[in-house]
Amino acid sequence: MAQHNVLDNNTIRQIVNSINGKHFTTITVVNILNSNFRGIYDEMKRNSPRNFQAVIGKAVKRYSIETNEIKQISPSDESPARWEKL
Repeated sequence: MAQHNVLDNNTIRQIVNSINGKHFTTITVVNILNSNFRGIYDEMKRNSPRNFQAVIGKAVKRYSIETNEIKQISPSDESPARWEKL
């Protein structure tokens, strides 16, 4: 299983739905994951301590592609990525 699959689409949907407003960044997702889904956050950090935030970003990107519920509004090389709810 790919590391970013630890964070499934259902969990990302819950996080996105909990965000007030239409725009957010990957860091917002990381912070909510840390606060509300500590087990998943800790597992991802434990498995990939040096780049766990990038792994979370990859999971958000996968969610965007698979669901079309959010879209990236920042250039692909910008970090952290900026997202928009659709």
